[in-house]
Amino acid sequence: MFEVVTIRTEYEGWWLFDDLWDSVTDHQCFSSIQSAELYYMKRLEKLRERFKNEQIGKYNIHAFFNNCELEYCEDCGEDVQIFHSLIVFKDKKAYNMPF
Repeated sequence: MFEVVTIRTEYEGWWLFDDLWDSVTDHQCFSSIQSAELYYMKRLEKLRERFKNEQIGKYNIHAFFNNCELEYCEDCGEDVQIFHSLIVFKDKKAYNMPF
């Protein structure tokens, strides 16, 4: 099974921290890579329209952000950048999208 997941966190999604599942804002499941890729491309396009900045990291995971989207971190005592990352999983493991 393939899963296309969007998360909203104070770190880029390619870090794949264990708690990323607590930050899911969109989660879709697909039985074929073709269906997952189609949804992934549509989601990628929408995120690019919404955010001014984009970074790509490990597993070709895209992280999007706007410079003004900050949240106060009680633990560190300062504002932190918020990232929206698009991640594909195959059988619960990060899947490297070829594009």
